[in-house]
Amino acid sequence: MNDSPFRGGTNGPDQEPATLLDLDPASLARYARIAFTALVGLIALYALNWALGFYTDWLWFRQLGYDAVLVKIIASQFWLFTAGLILFLAIAGGNIYLFFRMTRGMRVLPSSQFPQEWYATARRTLRWISLAVVLVFGIFLAERVAGEWEKILLFFNAVPFGEADPIFERDISFYLFTLPIIDFFRTWLLTVLVTTILLVGALYYVTAQMRGTRLSFEEPLRSHVLGLGAGFFVLIAVGHWLSRYELLYSTTGAVVGVGYTEANATLPALSVMTVVALATAVLLIYAIFGVKDRVVFFAAGGWFALNIIATGVIPSLVQRLQVEPNELAREEQYLVHHIALTRQAYGLDRVQNFSHPALGTVDSRTLAENPGTVQNIRLWDEGPLLESYNQIQFFRLYYDFLAVTTDRYEIDGQLRQVMLSTRELSAEKLPEEAQRWVNRQLQFTHGYGVAMTPVTEVDAGGRPAFFVKDVPPSGKLPLDRPEVYYGLKSLDYVVVNSRMEEFNYPGPDGPVYTHYAGAGGVPLSSFFRRLLYAWEFRDLNLLISGQITPESRIQYRRTIPHRFSTLAPFLVPDRSPYVVVADGRLFWIQDAYTMTDRFPYSARWRDSFNYIRNSVKAVIDAYDGSVQFYVADETDPILQAYRKIFPTMFQDLSEMPPSLEQHIRYPLDFFTFQVQMLLQYQMTNPTVFYNKEDQWDLPVESSFGQHSTLLPYYIVARLPDEDREEFLLIQPFTPVNRHNLVAWIAARNDPENYGQLMLYRFPSGRHVDGPNQIEARIDNDAIISEQFTLWGQVGSEVSRGILLVIPIGDSILYAEPVFLRPDTLEFPELRRIILADASSVVMQPTMDRSIRALAGELPAVASVAELVDPDAPPIEVAERPRTEVFGAEDLESLRRGLQDVADRLQELLEQLNRR
Repeated sequence: MNDSPFRGGTNGPDQEPATLLDLDPASLARYARIAFTALVGLIALYALNWALGFYTDWLWFRQLGYDAVLVKIIASQFWLFTAGLILFLAIAGGNIYLFFRMTRGMRVLPSSQFPQEWYATARRTLRWISLAVVLVFGIFLAERVAGEWEKILLFFNAVPFGEADPIFERDISFYLFTLPIIDFFRTWLLTVLVTTILLVGALYYVTAQMRGTRLSFEEPLRSHVLGLGAGFFVLIAVGHWLSRYELLYSTTGAVVGVGYTEANATLPALSVMTVVALATAVLLIYAIFGVKDRVVFFAAGGWFALNIIATGVIPSLVQRLQVEPNELAREEQYLVHHIALTRQAYGLDRVQNFSHPALGTVDSRTLAENPGTVQNIRLWDEGPLLESYNQIQFFRLYYDFLAVTTDRYEIDGQLRQVMLSTRELSAEKLPEEAQRWVNRQLQFTHGYGVAMTPVTEVDAGGRPAFFVKDVPPSGKLPLDRPEVYYGLKSLDYVVVNSRMEEFNYPGPDGPVYTHYAGAGGVPLSSFFRRLLYAWEFRDLNLLISGQITPESRIQYRRTIPHRFSTLAPFLVPDRSPYVVVADGRLFWIQDAYTMTDRFPYSARWRDSFNYIRNSVKAVIDAYDGSVQFYVADETDPILQAYRKIFPTMFQDLSEMPPSLEQHIRYPLDFFTFQVQMLLQYQMTNPTVFYNKEDQWDLPVESSFGQHSTLLPYYIVARLPDEDREEFLLIQPFTPVNRHNLVAWIAARNDPENYGQLMLYRFPSGRHVDGPNQIEARIDNDAIISEQFTLWGQVGSEVSRGILLVIPIGDSILYAEPVFLRPDTLEFPELRRIILADASSVVMQPTMDRSIRALAGELPAVASVAELVDPDAPPIEVAERPRTEVFGAEDLESLRRGLQDVADRLQELLEQLNRR
């Protein structure tokens, strides 16, 4: 007796290999049921894993008070997934049901090698297989619908812009909230329809093979495919109609958006193609009742050919023959739309324009009238200061300073610009023998404190001065809660308030330990929660460790960007969250943006977004991880829609504590986007814009053969016509391919004027030195260049910092720090401050002396000996008038004097080595 599941027994050497069709009916049905059961089991396992993850997420969101946000997102995804699955099953499953109904009476042909009983059983098996395939495809396509929860919620909570586009005269909200969701569902339905056609076609093919015949375009296949094809062309017609609106994002020619070609060729063509596609669909439906097949193929082929000609060939000819020979005249009215809407999309329409005289010399009177600006001229750059912090303020190998931020504080009754950085824990730097689970997850749990430096002060030896330093923290600002449990760097998770004491900071008599006293983290209050998190982090120690108690808390998602993005995945975080010392605690402020690429007529930023607003500022407590979201731009319709979706999530900016509100900053990323767009879009005249007659660029500075772009920077200064200094973010501009300055823009940061953009243009007939020209003047100064050469020969590297362009009164002041860095150590020391105006370049060891030198009260350049021995008598160098040009004899005298200095320097170094 033959026990093989294949008909006819084991294949002999002269037999063809067995196929699925060779299985006997009972085996075929059994394998189909096993496959379907396995599929259901996999789906159930996936659902279980998802449920466990959802519960841990819910615990995390609830601890922060945002469980309603998670529930809204998950509920939306669930209902959208369900609706998508039902809709797919209705379309695909309905068509498969129709297939089985239309083929119900078919029988095996005499030419088939299979009996009728086998065919009947195989059809029942085919139903199970079809159900499994439809279910798999349905899950994948339903997940796509669930993934669009954000667009769908925005559609149902849309807020009008109150302004229409100039072509179709629809409110801009239509393009941001309505059009994307219509286009998504059209594409999704098209995918469903194509999938259904393929599934139905496969069923017809398999059925024909089982019956012993070849697949042919006959009934019922013909009627079925024609009906589906008609639906396909209806969706194609909808696509043609929606493509009319997509022309507002076209990049053909000189205009982003609808231009002459789009308005006069492509737009009418798409309207015609909409009618043609609908007519094709009607013809396919009519063909079901008897039209010859060739008419159907001619109709589909005619649509295809006409589409290429109408939307491709004709617009290309119009662009080449009518537009390009007379482009400006053809595109001028459309350029006006493009410029205006791009400026609106990036907030450039809010820029206030002023003129600035840009007088040449910074005289004593100007310096005296702007003491706040002078006292806050920034000496330290972020890079050198970060290197200094990691040399003199880290205290243990497992501490790191990761980023330096700039802010302003009221110190001793004066507004002072400072730089500060948090001391973060780097657990991976613990000694290898200390890389134990208890150490990493229970004991070394947090960083500690900050270092804060006034930007204008330098201690002895060129090191930074401090407003806050050391551990425990000491200085001019109280810091009662300096622990950094939430910062820029963290492990996957830590457990706090366990039986194990946590390392707090290195004390003079040994380590100082602590127990966490905050509310940060999810309580591990039950065995079930410990089991869940052991599963979540794939770490059995969470379940079996005796150090964990019901009062312990597990902290995870501790980095500021990760924490923010998990709570608000629909907002785009700024790259640089910054720390604030307020009320004796540490807080992080994370700026965030609403973005879209659907703003009509607006140019895209590097093929990404074409609309952006800094709409939200989040505040995260560094100790307990609590997060508060504050609305920074109430006029943004996108954020207004999110506030309708999540009504309890956002607070008005007026509710931010005053101690934190004093430290809000105009975000650097946002300002950078605006500045880059302003390089072109400060030209509002379409003719000037088309010819790029007044295009700007960012200044370039070069020193020691290295070239860099001068990017935006924060300063404390007084704007023209203002009565006090304030915290500003500024950027100078040069003409494209030129080095002289033509303008500068400032973003105001103080709460009463927050967000105002002030653009100051220089007189067109006056030359104002740009950073590269100032750097050239520094390089050309004989004394300064000789000193740089000398310092570079004694085991140190001379490094020049960022050259700042500082508006002061009606003049422009330039400031640049000079650092010395040992060849063998990343430990820069600030040794000189260079100041310059239109007529002078001075360099002294301190800011006070540089200012006095600029005012003519001291020699322009300090002697090099003051760098080595401050108590050494100064070398007598004849003081020169500030504008006098040195002759050859003067230079030779200076070289001889500097050689003497070099000899003295060598002697001092030898004495130090002997010690």
